Amino acid sequence: MVECGPDWREQAQAVTTVCRRLLSDRVGVYVHGSAALGGITATSDLDMLVIADCEGLRGDLAAALSAIDVPRSVELSVVTAGAARHPRHPWPFVLHVNTGTHTVATGTEGGGDPDLIAHYAVTRAAGVPIFGPRPERVIGEVDARQLLRYFRGELRWGLDHGDGRYVVLNACRASVYHRTGRLVSKLDGATWWTETYGDNPVVTKARAAQAAGRDLGPAKADARRFVIDRIDELPED
Repeated sequence: MVECGPDWREQAQAVTTVCRRLLSDRVGVYVHGSAALGGITATSDLDMLVIADCEGLRGDLAAALSAIDVPRSVELSVVTAGAARHPRHPWPFVLHVNTGTHTVATGTEGGGDPDLIAHYAVTRAAGVPIFGPRPERVIGEVDARQLLRYFRGELRWGLDHGDGRYVVLNACRASVYHRTGRLVSKLDGATWWTETYGDNPVVTKARAAQAAGRDLGPAKADARRFVIDRIDELPED
């Protein structure tokens, strides 16, 4: 595991304090992503999922989260208890906040955030409860076929829009899930690939860049070939 920079637990507690103050009928606040999976680095965002049966927000939650004096960006989604208990399309949400990009989105009727399928799956499997019950008590199971379909789409998107480091390591993670059913961090995905299939320069380069918090730019030809091969291995249905 690579963990460096300020301790994410202190920031998670600060975020939770704000959520408990500004959200009514809180059910739980959970850390997921690289912090929960054991692959957080100094440049990683802090990914959090908040479950709250709220009719509305008390005050400006996005502004309050952005005002927290901590070095890590927070990417946080607020969902209702019903949406978390029965995870499914169209993946509705109440609010999404990314303090690093100053992005704020509110859920709309009939719309949703497709990324929630991965957030739910990781939180249920490995999420760290900062407030509330164990995540498996409030988050329903995610359909494995839908999750693999999501991975395929994410990898295709990454080839055109993502950094080479991002897409190669996500390809490794998708392979781990396909082969073993385990959800792992980007760094652990690269480690699993190397231990299973041997050294690969594309994977080694991406892992080193992730550990250092360094982008690689658009995926080069060898990285694209590696990712396309992983996509082709994932089942369509």
